[in-house]
Formats: sequence, structure tokens, C-alpha cells
Amino acid sequence: MDIEKLSTRSRFSFQLFLPLLIILGISGLLAPSSVLANAVTSKLTIEQSKPNLAHVDLGPKGETNGDMLTFNAEVTTDAGVKGTLSGFILLVAITKERGEFSEERIVSMAFDLGNEDTLVISGKSVYPYRHKPQMDKNNPQIRAVIGGTGKYIGARGQITTTRNEDETYSHLIELID
Repeated sequence: MDIEKLSTRSRFSFQLFLPLLIILGISGLLAPSSVLANAVTSKLTIEQSKPNLAHVDLGPKGETNGDMLTFNAEVTTDAGVKGTLSGFILLVAITKERGEFSEERIVSMAFDLGNEDTLVISGKSVYPYRHKPQMDKNNPQIRAVIGGTGKYIGARGQITTTRNEDETYSHLIELID
């Protein structure tokens, strides 16, 4: 930018705000990473038994938008705490990309770890369209941790869920505060 070609008023504004922009830019570069991005402050691994599944066929017969899958299972944390996982998966779209069909699903689930300690999870996942109610094995899905109660009150973060070869699931929860 050639400052000499600017009008007097523009040149004055530019000269007045340039140092401020430089200071803000430098402070942004020197800020701790926790200010720029939320850092993971704790991790929790939860192992889940094979779930009990119930398919609810809503709308037209067969696999269509609006169908729901409900589930519950026993879980155990890496600290040995036992609890339950309950939730539902809502089919919201069957799409085709690059010749492959897939299902877009909205998931809502809650881990109840006793003593009013719960973690609430929500998010969207894409499953291959093969008329199978569960996600593929060893293909992790990431969703949001949107809250909790008890010692997890106000929890925020993400969960990575993996379906294992033996039909059980592993959940890695990463919390940011």
C-alpha cells in the first residue's frame, strides 16, 4: 500500500491505527495457546458393553428419514466407575456422493456414571448405507460433549467413539475445562 496516495484523512487514520494493529497482532501471536484454542484439560476412557438396540420405523416402511435407533449399554470408566449409556440415533438424510450412499444421523446420548455424574453428548455422524444399524467397526466417529451434571457440570469437549471387533465400543472423552 502506498500511503502517499491516500487522502490526508485516510493517511491520518492509517497512521493512528497502524501501531494499534501491530500491538494487537503481536499480542495475538504471543498469547498462550489456551487463549487462542481451548486445550484439553482432562481425558476419560469409557469401555461399553455390546448395546441393546431397538429400531423404531417411523414414516414410510423401511429405512427412511425420521427412523430412530434407541440403545442402552453398561459402561466402565478407566477408573473402574460403572454406569450406563442411553441414547438415540435419528436418521435425517440418505445421500449419495461419488456413487456411494450414506446415512446422515443425529446422535444424542448420555453417560450416567452414578452420584448424579453425567456426560451429555450430541452430534452428527455419517454411516455407510448398508441397512446396518450400527457404525462400521474401527471407524471412529467424533461428536461434541455438550454438558454434564455432578462433577461434570458444564462439561465441554469432544468424544471419539470406536466400534470394536467384538461388538463393544470404546469412547475417548476429551474435556477442555
